[in-house]
Amino acid sequence: MALIIHRATRHMVLALAASLTIPLSAAAQTRIDPDRNRFSPAQDVELGRRAAVELRQKLPIASDRRTQNSVERIGQRLVAAIPGRLRQPQFRYTFQVVDRTDINAFALPGGPIFVNRGMLEAARSEGEVAGVIAHEISHIVLRHGTAQATKAQKFQLGALAGQIVGSMIGGRTGAVVAQGSQIGLGTYFMKYSREYEREADLLGAQIMARAGYDPRHMASMFQTIARRGGNGGPEWLSDHPNPANRSAAIHREAALLRVSSSSARR
Repeated sequence: MALIIHRATRHMVLALAASLTIPLSAAAQTRIDPDRNRFSPAQDVELGRRAAVELRQKLPIASDRRTQNSVERIGQRLVAAIPGRLRQPQFRYTFQVVDRTDINAFALPGGPIFVNRGMLEAARSEGEVAGVIAHEISHIVLRHGTAQATKAQKFQLGALAGQIVGSMIGGRTGAVVAQGSQIGLGTYFMKYSREYEREADLLGAQIMARAGYDPRHMASMFQTIARRGGNGGPEWLSDHPNPANRSAAIHREAALLRVSSSSARR
């Protein structure tokens, strides 16, 4: 009887220890909070909507329905995994493939995300595509666009939309669009600070794990596109932190996360 009691007690202790370990692991992940922002979430939505309408008219949106559906499926799976405390009910996430071969992706305030065909072709797995999209979703969730604009100067919402469009189109056409606005943010609007890029990496890794993706695929994607970019490097990494350093940071964060098995696929 004493042996049976001893074993039962031991099992209870082990079970209690296991139950205590689970929340400790989850709590250890890096907490990321939005920066100060003088804009409202509704203004993020309006700003992103205006810019997206104009961009869809000027960019070569891909007509490949299969690729579009695949990106939308991955994107919505990640959106469903955004932590509740960071959700903005009015945000509407959309995902569109741009028929360009350069390696690039970008997000607009309030939810629109554009991914170049070149980025998809560079990815070696669905997990790597998810890494790029999770990073861009995190910029939207943390409202990095309007948070960064908050630090710049006073401006009108319509003028800011023009600057976004100009910076996203690039080249001579983009310069003309940007010059038509009343503020001087230019192409720097969507070139986030290194701290914002670090936040998007870490929150993106957390969202990936919640969605059932291995967050280390984000790190491997950075290495993949750095190699594919040649000597000059791809535009998407032009002013991001060093790929090796950010990969190491993502791997450290991944060690603190548990990949959800309920939605894991690969």
